[in-house]
Amino acid sequence: MEVNTNIGAAVKKKKTNTVLKIFIIVFLVVLLGSVVLFFALNNSNGVGKGVINPKKVLEEINMNPFVGANGAIAQEFPDSKRVNMLLLGTSSLDLTDTMMLGSFDTELKRVDIVSVPRDTYVDRTEYKDPALKKINSTYQTYDKDKYKDGFESVCTEVSNVLGGVPIHFYALISDDGVAHIIDAMGGVEIDVPIQMDYEDAGQDLFIHLQKGLQTLNGDQSIQFLRFRKGYANGDLGRVEAQQNFMKEAFKQSIGFGFPKVVSTGLAEVQTNMNAAQGSSLATSGLGMGTSDLHTVVIPGVPETINGASYFIADAEATAVAMRDLYSMTKETADATENADGETDGNEIAE
Repeated sequence: MEVNTNIGAAVKKKKTNTVLKIFIIVFLVVLLGSVVLFFALNNSNGVGKGVINPKKVLEEINMNPFVGANGAIAQEFPDSKRVNMLLLGTSSLDLTDTMMLGSFDTELKRVDIVSVPRDTYVDRTEYKDPALKKINSTYQTYDKDKYKDGFESVCTEVSNVLGGVPIHFYALISDDGVAHIIDAMGGVEIDVPIQMDYEDAGQDLFIHLQKGLQTLNGDQSIQFLRFRKGYANGDLGRVEAQQNFMKEAFKQSIGFGFPKVVSTGLAEVQTNMNAAQGSSLATSGLGMGTSDLHTVVIPGVPETINGASYFIADAEATAVAMRDLYSMTKETADATENADGETDGNEIAE
């Protein structure tokens, strides 16, 4: 067995370089909702001139997932029109400290974001290092006899954790890439809930933000999203702050500067999605607004195993949650939106 493992001793160094739920906005807007606009505005590759048949492309996407074609969910819902993209944010060690499945229902025009905690335990018996049994290590460290690259490795592990969902695409971005995209947006206006002050020279992390409503540039946004300590309700407060930032960024990215955001995003993202696939998905996403974006965290509990902290996913409850997404109808989707109380009218322009 040949194993790719370049993390070495550095993987044992505890880092809190969490990247940043905001990059999900980039993927949703750039890859699931706006590629067609970019190519149309630049009059490139014939997009918008009838060259691409979006319906045919979407059928081919559904029939040929990147991983998970034989998974339980894929087999149970063979006619599903959902397209799943694994969204990855990397730390300086190439650990995927942010992992989310963007599940786009092309019929209901709804995106469900399923967050996978970075410390999720994966049973990799070939590794003795406890850090390599966390799912965030599976992109950087993998069995080269089993997987062709880190993308196939991490996508397969996430598919397994989520009950065997098909994953059609992956997209990866670094924290620097996130900052560049936010700057292209002109920053994000956000109400910072508390005074944020934290320094860790070992991580090159220096956070100093005032409480209150303000527009954060790219670097300041990274500070906001990496801040972990000080919330009254602990990690839940951090998650709520990140989700609020995510929705605000989504709303604010759709405007007159949209083409610049798109072009910057395309330059910063590594993905297996090509222009025809992106533009076909974009066509399906036209007219979507923030009320069509929903977030889910997989069920499970924290647990310490042999001195290492993990998140243990509840396999049965997770499978039920994924089946609920795949079984969703317009009626159940509308009920979910009413329960969420999301009525914002910002849309991706038609």
